[in-house]
Amino acid sequence: MLFILDLDGCVYRESQVVKGAVKTLACLQEKGHTVTYATNNALLSRKQYFKRLRGMGFNVKPEEIMCAAYAAGEFLRKKKAKKVFVIGAKGLRDEIRKAGTRIVGEKHSVKGVDFVAVGLDRQFSFEKLLAAQQFILGGAKLLATNKDATYPGANNTVFPGCGSIVASVEAASGKKAFVVGKPGPFMLEKLLAQTGYALKDTLVVGDRYETDILFGKNAGAKTALVLTGITSKKDLKRVPKKLRPDYVLQSVAELARFA
Repeated sequence: MLFILDLDGCVYRESQVVKGAVKTLACLQEKGHTVTYATNNALLSRKQYFKRLRGMGFNVKPEEIMCAAYAAGEFLRKKKAKKVFVIGAKGLRDEIRKAGTRIVGEKHSVKGVDFVAVGLDRQFSFEKLLAAQQFILGGAKLLATNKDATYPGANNTVFPGCGSIVASVEAASGKKAFVVGKPGPFMLEKLLAQTGYALKDTLVVGDRYETDILFGKNAGAKTALVLTGITSKKDLKRVPKKLRPDYVLQSVAELARFA
């Protein structure tokens, strides 16, 4: 079976690893299952996530990580984008550069910019918002790594997410963003293609209903919600029964039942 797991709120919260996560996922791998990761968080590149997960004790290969920064780079490569204005962290910028795309600054001419790419940016400013607006009004398309309004931190804290920034760019420009991350199919399709698994043999695991669970359900895969992040059991009561996750688990440690 192919397991596709979210990261923030699923296997860790900031630097705190979810109890039992390392041991459980290692057990699944020992039993012959494939464990992969798909995260909307574009703060880090795939290389950086690899180092982080290995440092936490997870047995993972770089190609088993599908992060939104890498997905954005691959999307822009597919679209043959030449010039992109980026609101985001170093990880997103690194992946876009690796894709062969030139990143332009805020003072670049509004003409000739193909995309404005938006990820989580802890130095987001009015100047960046103004530049993004002008590039989009000048013809650039709007690409978002995700629309997560918040993301989970350590000790049950919650921080503003990329979606908060995307919303401001959409409001200023009057344009809606194409989302390369979850719940869109782009990252899931790439993971299926590189692993060779079918949807019927895939379980998508995450902590947020509107991204992680819909990511799997929209594609036709089985889904499991873990209660270590954003969505709670109470939240699920507002979701129609046919759209609820196939499994609700206290944490990823309960994935041991699939071994």
